[in-house]
Amino acid sequence: MATAIGAVERQARERRIFTGMAALVAVTVVGGFGSFALRGYVDVATVPWWVHVHALSLLAWTLLFLAQALLVAQRRTDLHRQLGWVAAGLACFLIPWGIATSILAVQMGRVPPFFPPGIFLVLGPLDMLAFGTLTLAAILLRRRSDWHKRLILCGTIAMMEPAFGRILPMPLLGPWAGTCATLMQLLYVRIAMRADAGLRGAVHPAYRWGLAVIAGRLLLVELLGRTAIVVGAAAALAAG
Repeated sequence: MATAIGAVERQARERRIFTGMAALVAVTVVGGFGSFALRGYVDVATVPWWVHVHALSLLAWTLLFLAQALLVAQRRTDLHRQLGWVAAGLACFLIPWGIATSILAVQMGRVPPFFPPGIFLVLGPLDMLAFGTLTLAAILLRRRSDWHKRLILCGTIAMMEPAFGRILPMPLLGPWAGTCATLMQLLYVRIAMRADAGLRGAVHPAYRWGLAVIAGRLLLVELLGRTAIVVGAAAALAAG
């Protein structure tokens, strides 16, 4: 009986942890972009329509991610599974649209001044690749809930770099701007890992994979974004 009660309590705590992480992600994304707009850094009327679509799709994913965590917390796993396929469809839209948005931003001269064009050109696509890799793994492992929810969390964190870019003083960070944003992503994974260790006595391997993918994305951005081929491609795009 004591073991059964312990298992039930652990499951309840785990649901609270994942709901808390989903809420933290949502507050960061909504707060980051919202505060950026409220501070007058965004002229909504001049933002291209494809950027609005990209922003709305990211917001939709974030809110759906939070809703899914709340449904599990309320034990509505039936509705959670149904919405899961909606989320999968949204992910299939997010990835190519996010890649296209990055390419169009370079082409139209909308690269933030603290990012070299080559770095920015590969940043968005690699963000989407990291998100897609972890999300696909989560879908394939959907029957193993311990892996599924942790990979989904890591996948969502993997595309939070733009949100942290609105919170951190990026212009003051110079060439370290992108690295600092990624370190914030890794910090969020570490928060989840610490909670996991406190709950289970060990960190689930899914988090190690998530950490590796996000850190690997940073290395690839720095390596590829400074190559002559990528720098040349960014220059060609910007030249029209």
